[in-house]
Amino acid sequence: MSEERGAIRSIAWRHVFPSLRLFSAVRLALNFKALLLAAIGTVGTVAGWRVLGQLFGDEQSAAVSLEKSVAEVWPWERSLLAPSLDQLTSLEAWRTHSPLVIAWNEISLPFRQMYEAPSLTTFAYLLTCALWALIVWSFFGGAITRLAAVAIARHENASLGELTRFVNSRLQGYFVAPLFPMLGTLLVGLLLAGLGLLLRIEYLAIVVAVVWPLVLLGGFVMAFLLIGLFFGFPLMWGAISTEGTDSFGALSHSYSYVYQRPLHYLAYGVMAALVGVLGWVLVTLFLEAILALSAWGVSWGSGGERFQRLFGPEGTAEAASAILGFWTNCLVTLAYGFVFSYFWTASTAIYFLLRRLVDATELDEIFMPGESEQHGLPSLKTGADGVPTVTDEPAMAGKDAPSTS
Repeated sequence: MSEERGAIRSIAWRHVFPSLRLFSAVRLALNFKALLLAAIGTVGTVAGWRVLGQLFGDEQSAAVSLEKSVAEVWPWERSLLAPSLDQLTSLEAWRTHSPLVIAWNEISLPFRQMYEAPSLTTFAYLLTCALWALIVWSFFGGAITRLAAVAIARHENASLGELTRFVNSRLQGYFVAPLFPMLGTLLVGLLLAGLGLLLRIEYLAIVVAVVWPLVLLGGFVMAFLLIGLFFGFPLMWGAISTEGTDSFGALSHSYSYVYQRPLHYLAYGVMAALVGVLGWVLVTLFLEAILALSAWGVSWGSGGERFQRLFGPEGTAEAASAILGFWTNCLVTLAYGFVFSYFWTASTAIYFLLRRLVDATELDEIFMPGESEQHGLPSLKTGADGVPTVTDEPAMAGKDAPSTS
């Protein structure tokens, strides 16, 4: 009996190594809708921070002025030069040029520095900046993560109308989910502050010393909440966009994945950060090429000297130069949107991978509002001859089929 022999014709590497899906995050982040949403979200965040800075006034403390100078930089004012090959030999350069790290630091900046505020004025300014950033990215971050989730699970490109309807129906969940850990931390902090009041009376210090284990327990609770929030807040958006859950479900998923698979999460984060650098290099190189070649092509007709005299730093065509600058700034802002587009797309891909590890859920499973009903068995009816036959009516999920007796 001859033994049958087969040859392996191809290997589905994405099934063998699911983490390779992180490489597709760059392609998904370059979707024009994702770039547009990220660019609008970035401009909206900075605009809100600038308004808040004006409300707090320039006469406030130096700490407030420092925070405003960091937060109030428009996207087109950023340096978007591509890192050189020499720079990419340094690990520090990889960190500073990673879109994942840049967006993570910028979105979480007011939240992190709020706990280090030296005065009540600084705390109030950072708190309002944090809430504004949360409002903006609840919508735009939710739309980008939903766009990425549909693309990862279904390989489909959701329309802006579908994204808007989905996010609007769950906007409260996106906004509230990160606030619960902060409120919990504040509550525990107030309880510890109450114990701290006892230290104002010298002979009651012994009471605080006796119950110090409770103080340490409160510190543990606050550390648990804040560390889980700092590393898990991007997963909250991914949970809502993928599962269609509420804020409590998002909290449950994010904290579960962060604390049950910390090393996997770290490995995926490092891999996504490195992949993001390569994507950012391509975006910045392409942007530089567009700007340079556009000016080069026009200068062929006008002449290089004439072009510089009109549109150079000291150009004479002020109105035309202003309009040209506007379009250039739009293009630069769209390119800078890749930073936040990639951040939300990569965090969604990481959510899919962690969900697969913790919950054993396949990567193609996603909540679709129009497909929420399960398809059941067809309804049966008894014919005149007593034989059950299939009816033409569709089966209703969650309801019992008609009796055949």
